[in-house]
Amino acid sequence: MHILVLIRQPYLDKIPSLKTLLWYLSQKSYQVTVISSSEYKYPSPTFDNNNIKFIFVKKRSKKIELPTTIKLGWEFIKYSLSQKPIYCIGGDTFGNILLSTLNKVFGFKHIYFLLEYPQIITEKHDRLSKTDRKEWKVLQKAFLVITHDDFHKKFLTDEIKLNANKILTLPNATFTEIVDYTSKTLRELFGISVNKKIILHSGGLGAWFRCKELAESTKNWPDDTVLIFHTSHDVSGDNYFETLRNTYYNDKVFFSIKPVPTFELDSLVCSANIGIALYSVKLLEYRAEFMGFAAGKIGNYLKCGLPVIATKLFSFTYLENYHCGILINSEDEISDAINIITKNYEEYSKNARVCYQALWYPEKFVNEIIRVMEDKTSFYPSRIL
Repeated sequence: MHILVLIRQPYLDKIPSLKTLLWYLSQKSYQVTVISSSEYKYPSPTFDNNNIKFIFVKKRSKKIELPTTIKLGWEFIKYSLSQKPIYCIGGDTFGNILLSTLNKVFGFKHIYFLLEYPQIITEKHDRLSKTDRKEWKVLQKAFLVITHDDFHKKFLTDEIKLNANKILTLPNATFTEIVDYTSKTLRELFGISVNKKIILHSGGLGAWFRCKELAESTKNWPDDTVLIFHTSHDVSGDNYFETLRNTYYNDKVFFSIKPVPTFELDSLVCSANIGIALYSVKLLEYRAEFMGFAAGKIGNYLKCGLPVIATKLFSFTYLENYHCGILINSEDEISDAINIITKNYEEYSKNARVCYQALWYPEKFVNEIIRVMEDKTSFYPSRIL
């Protein structure tokens, strides 16, 4: 079976759960083709599998160029005329909107891979934009919707009025196995002594993740503790990042801004001692409050046996229930959280992997997605097959 994935933005490598789905599909001998844009700041997706192929178009950077959407649409048309895919998966908002338009002609089964909550009316947003309204309609028309967890599923049924039966879940977890080793990647990269504890913030960098406040809090951390920001794409030149990098934090803050492939990311993460994940409710609103299993950095920490310090949100309470993390109300509480975890480190680390296996491990979720896809495929007209 041929499956096509369309993602307008050049950041497939930043979407662990979508990569995981494609990896499992390829292992089941599905032929997966990804059509996406490319941009130098974002790494190309890394797969070692002949069943996954890529068609890249250069993201528009000049007004005289064809719009990125038109380039993607043309590549889709060429591919579909020859391969006639049964399922087409949209990997971001504009990719899904484009697929919904093309579906009027090609008649495939559209799977909406939902990364972030759709916009709704809030105190900060008193009206929906044209794109917001379009996204709602596309979600309602999609054949299947894949999202991160039951928090997202409930939101879609309550706010967007989707039928719960067409929503499947997949935590934002990478496709590699649980890590049971340690490494020296970050220590060797920055020359950090084995006597110092490394607190890692992996993934995005910006005000949404309270990175400035996090860096400033290190002034009150134990002397034997350092913070490392590792980014999922090249942030050099970004004003927020440059301000952080040019601020002195008593030699306690380091920046790793070279993205690494999924397999190398595991080695990098497991060379830290504690993972940290902060979210600004003020900026993200409900997208932070109900983050849940969309927080890919948390999944990666747990898989590598790192205890987690995270913002005190209802959707993160499982971290305390599994005794693998501590939830905080403000950055002032980080120092105490580090000390508590350090005193019981082996227990917290062991529980992190137990939690990942129980709640995050993607295999059972992907198998259910594939089961539903194969079950529904049996009802397709033979001319499509």
